[in-house]
Amino acid sequence: MPAPKNLNERDAKLVSWLSEAHAKEAELEADLTAHIGLTQKPAYKKRLQNHLKETRDHKRRVAARIKKLGGPTGAGLLAVPGAVGEVAGKTVAAVKGQVGLARALVSEQAETHLRNAQDELREEHTEIALYTRIETFATEVGDRETAQLARAVRRDEERMAKYLAAELVRLTKDVVRAEIPRDQRATSSRTRSRGASGAPRSRSTSRSRSTSRSSTARTPGTRTSGARSSTARKASGRSRSSGSTRTSRARTTSRS
Repeated sequence: MPAPKNLNERDAKLVSWLSEAHAKEAELEADLTAHIGLTQKPAYKKRLQNHLKETRDHKRRVAARIKKLGGPTGAGLLAVPGAVGEVAGKTVAAVKGQVGLARALVSEQAETHLRNAQDELREEHTEIALYTRIETFATEVGDRETAQLARAVRRDEERMAKYLAAELVRLTKDVVRAEIPRDQRATSSRTRSRGASGAPRSRSTSRSRSTSRSSTARTPGTRTSGARSSTARKASGRSRSSGSTRTSRARTTSRS
């Protein structure tokens, strides 16, 4: 195997961080393989299988980028300073796999799914942080290819993290249905809302509405009556004035 070439500070840092990412992908490859073997929920299992394919593709592309930058490949990745290495990553995953298997033996299936999804979500966020760091560094030092690779992988990890966050909610509800008696669960909000909408109206409300309507009905009549009274008073006043004028004229005539 040819000896790796001497790298400048920029490429040495990129190779170191990419090697760290490569080791994490190797760890997750083994981790996902173990989780798939413990998963019996079809939709969830299929999504894990798809992400396993993505993880293997990420590992291959990262290794190719390391090689292009002049870094070591294959077993030589173990010698890169700051990188845990593929073998070490798989060793960590193997230990975690044993923990997961032990958990499955003592836990209900729904609980096993939930705990595995929680571990997977944590690892996805670790990868998101790792590739964000690589992308930012590569952009700052003008390495467009490494930045594009890190960005593409990060987006895959973000999609998986989004799926796992939603799946965590679904799996928690599975635990409730599997382990908690129905009389110890919260009442459905839909049931409460229907009960509220179907409840009879109170008598006080009906009475107040009836009173309001009747008062509204009376109001026009009252105003009309008042108008009529006012008209009658005006007519009476005119009549009196006319009578007074006639009496005054008659007195004047008689005197003359």
